[in-house]
Amino acid sequence: MTRRTEAWYVAFAAANFVMGLSSILVPLKLDRVLVQGPGRLGILSTAASSAAVLGSLVWGRLSDAVHRRKSFVVLSYAAIGCAHIGLALASSFATLLLSNTLLSFFWVANASVAVLLVIEHAEHETWEMRISALNLSGAAGWLLGLIAGGIGVTPTLATFSDRLGLQVILVALAAIAWIAAGLGAWLVPGVLPKFTERRFRGFRIALGNLLTEAWRYSPLHLYHRFSLTRLLQLRRETRLFLLASFFAFTGIGFFAVPLPLLLSQHLGYAPSRVFYSYVMLHAGIVIAYPLALHRIKKRGNRQVQIGALSARILLFILAGIVLWSSIRVSWMAAMPFMFSVGVSWSFFQLSGVALASRLARPENRGLALGTYNAVAGVSTVIAGVSSGFLAQNVGHFAAYGMAAILLVCAVFTLVRLPDPMKLAEAERELSGEDVDFRMSRPEAGSAGEQARETEGRDSR
Repeated sequence: MTRRTEAWYVAFAAANFVMGLSSILVPLKLDRVLVQGPGRLGILSTAASSAAVLGSLVWGRLSDAVHRRKSFVVLSYAAIGCAHIGLALASSFATLLLSNTLLSFFWVANASVAVLLVIEHAEHETWEMRISALNLSGAAGWLLGLIAGGIGVTPTLATFSDRLGLQVILVALAAIAWIAAGLGAWLVPGVLPKFTERRFRGFRIALGNLLTEAWRYSPLHLYHRFSLTRLLQLRRETRLFLLASFFAFTGIGFFAVPLPLLLSQHLGYAPSRVFYSYVMLHAGIVIAYPLALHRIKKRGNRQVQIGALSARILLFILAGIVLWSSIRVSWMAAMPFMFSVGVSWSFFQLSGVALASRLARPENRGLALGTYNAVAGVSTVIAGVSSGFLAQNVGHFAAYGMAAILLVCAVFTLVRLPDPMKLAEAERELSGEDVDFRMSRPEAGSAGEQARETEGRDSR
């Protein structure tokens, strides 16, 4: 599929560059300047994730109320710049917490509005290619930010002190964020949008930014409040899958939240090597992406999901044993581990989004994807404080052990699920209708029609 790139995606890429670099700078400042441990990092992560959920819910509603999208995108980029000034000047954990929470709120709020901006300025048949191009631009910007951090952070800290060096970089990132705001003001289309119905959930919208492990700024696109009444509308199999997803995302959070301080503080890697560790992780995600699509086509989403989580269980058990035994882990030895974690994430995320859609009835697929994102957000909030407390008071090996236990719970839950295709065949026999589960559509003309059609093509 040819991707249609808009000029304003440059501003989106620039903002992602800022966020990719600062995603590691904040834990580094917590470690090297404020001299805090994983417990405080967990609090930082939980506060940021909570703000992300709130921002994703509120921001789109506000942009609806004033009948504008562009102004909210520009405002969010400007606010991201101001938040980085706060991060640069923060001299206590409280001020760092406040600045980082505001940063998370405005960043995720911008992401949800950006997707709405894309689909409201394009015809239905071009939604998928434009959203794909938006996500590709963001992924490229995020990865370039990590690479730039690997190249520039260590020399900057060597030239200045740790405190002053991080301040210089964070102020520079604030300037780039303000440049992104200027580009947005210039390039983002300013015509009044058509305000698409909220039930739209495209495959690539739910996927979001490919290069982000869920823990830091998840969920990117959450349009509805969590509702028990809506949850009960879903079939039993879908609710069972959401329970498995809760275990999985919480387990992933137990691994991902303390990870920056594990690399920097516990293993003693230089800042540049911390950045390159994440570059290696994201390289695994990107390289595995087409392989994951092929595997899903061959084996099915449920089997791929179980396989991805099982691989992570083995990785976490191995890492936990190594950390518990206090074996010295060189940076080169850690790189295959980071790459493997990235590969497993690609398989997990792609199969999970598809399962959330395909286990639900056609009329409830939007609800299922929205609830799936909500589960990811709630899991991240819970994992933040819990994993940080465990790593701080027991050890990083304990956080890895808990991550493995939660993933085992997820796998046992997934094993109880029926195969989505067999479930569709059983329903077809009961209804006597000839329905293609992969391509079944809701009422004609619904906002999700084109996205689900593309989803079926991509997964096959």
